[in-house]
Formats: sequence, structure tokens, C-alpha cells
Amino acid sequence: MFRRISDSIEAGTAFYQIWFTLRGQGKALPEYYNDMNDFRYVDFFHAINSGTYRLMFIELGCLFDTDPRAASIRNLKSELVKIGRQDLVSHIDKQLSPYTDMVKNILTIRSKLIAHKELGASSEVIHSKYGIKPDMIKDLLKICCLLINDIHEKLFGKNGVFCAAETERFENATFKLLSVLRKGRS
Repeated sequence: MFRRISDSIEAGTAFYQIWFTLRGQGKALPEYYNDMNDFRYVDFFHAINSGTYRLMFIELGCLFDTDPRAASIRNLKSELVKIGRQDLVSHIDKQLSPYTDMVKNILTIRSKLIAHKELGASSEVIHSKYGIKPDMIKDLLKICCLLINDIHEKLFGKNGVFCAAETERFENATFKLLSVLRKGRS
């Protein structure tokens, strides 16, 4: 279960960092707009922006899935209760409690616009009503990464880094890719 939860955190972080690097204010747009808008590559960047945004919500949805079959935080807490580690459940709850409403909103956006594409759901209306600020997603993913590392260590000892999503490696890779793309155009 730890590996599957960690995979969702890693993937969610990757998709978030790529999307936010390409679309976020003060990130790649001011410097690389013309490179990304080049007719030879523009379709790729349109697809990657849309795809990473959607996949970020899919992975966050997996992380907080309520289905008892899912590798999720909820089911991790259930397993911890079974082995008598209510202390770790309390630790998770304390760390994630500031994000409770945000998680509900993420699951609503994912459900209405991405996973099920609800008929009659307007993207503008849904985002306005349940809007999530990108920095909030970044913070939530980082907290989840730190939590899964901490719980893994408390259960199994120090076996190295379990989840490395707390770095900026995907953002850095995106900037390096854009730099190579620019050099190739020169």
C-alpha cells in the first residue's frame, strides 16, 4: 500500500510541477512563450498543459479515494488502526486537517470535470465554485510526501527515502527541456 500511495504522490507532484512550470505566473511563460508557441511544437504544449492538469487531479483523487479497495490515505489509516497504531492515524489527521475542505473540492472537481465529465457541468462554474489555488496543491502534495515518509520510517525504520516528491525535480526537468528546445531552434 505504501508504494502505491507514494506513486500517487510522486505522479501528482510531477504533473503539478510540469503544469505549473508551463502555465504558472512567473514560471516558463515569460521566458519561453515563443518557443512553446512555435507552430512545430504548440500542439504538444497544448496537450501537455491539459493532460498534466487532468492527471494531477486524477492522482490526487486516487490519494484521497474513499473506495475500500483503493491504495489511499483513508485505507492506510484503516490498516494502521488494525495494527494498533492509532497514534499514526492521529498524526495523519492532524497534518491533513487544514486541507479537509480543499480535498473535498479536489474530489468534486475531479468527479464533475475529469473522471466522469458530468453532463451540464461548466468548467468555469465548477472552478469558480470549488477553485483550488496551485500553491495549495503544492503544499498538500508536500505534506502527503512528508507524512508517508514519516509513517514508513516509524513502522519500518530508516530504509532511505521512500517518497522523493518534496523536491523540485520535475520543474527543473521542464526548464531544462525548454532550454534544449530553444537551443535546437537556434
